[in-house]
Amino acid sequence: MLLLLILLISVNPFYEANFTSLAMRSISVFSNPGGLGILPGAECFFAYDPDRLVTGASLANLGIGMTKDDSITYYEVGLGYKLPGAFSLGYAHQFDVKDFDISNHIFGLICSPNRYISIGYKTTIGEKNHMFGGMSIKPLQEYITVSVDLEYEGNDSIFTYYYGAMLRPIQGLTIHFRADEDFNWHAGIGLSLEKIKLAGAYSKADKKFSGGIILSAQSYETLLPKSGDNYGDAFY
Repeated sequence: MLLLLILLISVNPFYEANFTSLAMRSISVFSNPGGLGILPGAECFFAYDPDRLVTGASLANLGIGMTKDDSITYYEVGLGYKLPGAFSLGYAHQFDVKDFDISNHIFGLICSPNRYISIGYKTTIGEKNHMFGGMSIKPLQEYITVSVDLEYEGNDSIFTYYYGAMLRPIQGLTIHFRADEDFNWHAGIGLSLEKIKLAGAYSKADKKFSGGIILSAQSYETLLPKSGDNYGDAFY
């Protein structure tokens, strides 16, 4: 059960949802509840591949999500709060409603001191003792994001790391790559159309495609011509 949960949480067609330092709004669900305190808004996301469905939504500082496949369905409810300055904190409860054999408490933190660096951390306490910590850097702030996450699973003393990069050749278009220490990688593309974001990815390990959509009440950068762009002042 534990390894299955780790797999379900760790792969998403949206690049930002795979790293603790990039969580924001709805993709903070199953990623890092600390992101629920950053740029509060209203949005939802759906991510699907042939084996599973992951969906989540955020409203202001609240978030809720569901992961479902053939053998398990579980939920997460979370809350984030933006502190003065660079820090955002969050808490989430992860559970199932069938056998009640999943009950985890998740605490998350994000620190974004400027537009070039973001640090994320989350720890899970309950059925498992599990930690993620990572950093994202924008060496060329408008064009590339480089990320790394370290994972430690305390029950079985498993240590893993993940790394990736996201390129933005033009506004509203991203190309991304992510891999783990064994070079099990997935690569994909994302499109932003102001209040809609689309993503698709291919996984080497699963040899399968996945896709996702974000519907947001707030505007993201877009491929479409738009005057008076205002995407917020955070790292993102």
